[in-house]
Amino acid sequence: MKITVNGRQVEIRDDARNVLEALREIGIEIPNLCYLSETSIYGACRMCLVEVDGRDIVTSCTLQPRDGMSIKTHTPKIYELRKGILQLLLASHDGDCTTCEMNGKCKLQKYAQEFGLTSNRFEKISKKTITDTSSVIVRDNAKCILCGDCVRACDEIQSIAAIDFAYRGFEAQVVPSFEEKLENTECVLCGQCVAYCPTGALAIRNDVDKVYKAIEEGKYVIGMIAPAVRASLQEEFGLEDDAATAGRIVSLLKMIGFKKVFDVAFAADLVTYEEAHEFVERLEKGEKLPQFTSCCPGWVKFAEQYYPEYLSHLSSVKSPQMALGAIIKKFYAKEIGVDPKDIYLVSIMPCTAKKFEAEREEFEGDVDVVLTTREIVKIAKSTGINIRMVAPEPFDRPYGLSSQSGLSFGKSGGVLGSVVHVINEMVGIKNVETKELSEGVRLTTVELNNGKVVKGMAVFELGNTRKIVDSIRAGELDVDIVEVMACNYGCIGGGGQPYPNDSRTREKRARILKEVQSIDVLVSPTENFHMLQLYEKYLNKPLSLEAHNAIHTHYKHRRRVQEDEIDILPLPEDAEDKVKVSVCLGTSCYSKGSYEILERLINAANKEDWAKNLEIKGTFCVENCGKSPNVVVNDIIVSEATVEKVKEVALNELTRKKGDSSVSKSNV
Repeated sequence: MKITVNGRQVEIRDDARNVLEALREIGIEIPNLCYLSETSIYGACRMCLVEVDGRDIVTSCTLQPRDGMSIKTHTPKIYELRKGILQLLLASHDGDCTTCEMNGKCKLQKYAQEFGLTSNRFEKISKKTITDTSSVIVRDNAKCILCGDCVRACDEIQSIAAIDFAYRGFEAQVVPSFEEKLENTECVLCGQCVAYCPTGALAIRNDVDKVYKAIEEGKYVIGMIAPAVRASLQEEFGLEDDAATAGRIVSLLKMIGFKKVFDVAFAADLVTYEEAHEFVERLEKGEKLPQFTSCCPGWVKFAEQYYPEYLSHLSSVKSPQMALGAIIKKFYAKEIGVDPKDIYLVSIMPCTAKKFEAEREEFEGDVDVVLTTREIVKIAKSTGINIRMVAPEPFDRPYGLSSQSGLSFGKSGGVLGSVVHVINEMVGIKNVETKELSEGVRLTTVELNNGKVVKGMAVFELGNTRKIVDSIRAGELDVDIVEVMACNYGCIGGGGQPYPNDSRTREKRARILKEVQSIDVLVSPTENFHMLQLYEKYLNKPLSLEAHNAIHTHYKHRRRVQEDEIDILPLPEDAEDKVKVSVCLGTSCYSKGSYEILERLINAANKEDWAKNLEIKGTFCVENCGKSPNVVVNDIIVSEATVEKVKEVALNELTRKKGDSSVSKSNV
């Protein structure tokens, strides 16, 4: 369709979502602070105002294009309105930019500079400050502009809703339930809230000082770099056409005191090789299928919290990060004659959840610290060394060689594709066909030489993942192997990647990574000589006892919310005939009416004779989200609860406590 923009006729797509996106595609970027193309339209910041047909001024993110319309994007009135919005935001914003994580990247700071705001006509006012440094994701609500990007990313993209808006007006805040610390919620630490936050309200715990301390103490510091990191480093340093960026970072790290630098893509080859053998064994036995990949720690924590019944279906092979960490500490340390305690292993990752993974009790000591891409950029820039002028060095052997498949782990579909390469070497493949079912979901059908047909699925985003696993659970979907990546487009969209980290940037990173892959001479992990040699020297063969001891692990059911029950209407400890009623107030149950049930039960306990012996508590998760709302009466879970259903069970429990033998849990 044709529209007029700033006096000139232009052509836009007929199916454009809104005027903001339509103009973006023809090179006109409308200022905005709350728009995400991946989520619902919020329209809260009002920065994207445009004039329509010489009359109305409306938000372009909510404006549907129509043929022949006339748009003005930058009139004097619009300029003043945008400037006023910025001044209002800055009046209540923590303006300590020099120590802010987002200094130089902040969208609010960028617009303030572009609009020439050197002073503010509004008086500075302070909001209630809430800070949380308990987890790898650091929260500072003094920097929050209430754009809602983090809330929508967590809820609509990841289907977790660990954070939401609370309070009203000037007191409004973005917080977890009951202002709990993030580490005590269902947050899986995927970092997508950090990825989309336009200010420094959400940031990543900075561990750079730990690395410098290890160097100062004379530790044998070893680094290892993930595939997705190199793609965003090329972008960050303006080296998009430089295939040697990874080598330049290797050189720089050695210049500041690293002894060795290895390639995590080597470990990706190792993990694929082991995981493919694990899958073929399960396929032959017909057990623990579908097999889910376990490379993504955000997905693993998600499975531990929401789908504990499928934990045995996860591949028991460690992620490339943890597998390489174990190999270095168990075997490489002996080869170089260094005590593992003196090795300080620094993993450089695109992911915030990788910090959490390295600190899991199952992996204690394998990786000493994880730095995100953002942190390694800070190190590089703080040295004053021009990365463009650094002569590249190759990754150190033996863990510096990788195949194209190993590098492909950095983007969605890479793990599944790599497993298919190994299966081809093991049993032979006649045909492979891949089709995209929807955004973030691809189905690969593999016809083996032995006549079997294997169905594999590659999924990114946890919201998509929830739909897929629920379909498998309901018997509606039949697949054999599922690759899951928590982040949009896979690791290249990790929460630790540089800002901006939107879909356009992620597509660009995927393209860079694909171009880097194409120069690698090895195609399949089975061609990696150093990996095969590792088996000969230490691991014996895939799935051997030696391999299990070194690079396999286990997972456990993890409570979604680490919190005790809250007393709401307690009764004396020695009260006779007491019946405890615990109402779940977790995200899923709350959204389906559990709070209303709680209110009605409290009202009944205060006014109705039958309910005088109810002890009412609030709880946060009974691990039965699929049948919410849930209420626990003593130890009986009332699923899809209503007040009437709870009353029936409670009355039966009261009758049983009074000694009526005709009532028991079995017939309630």
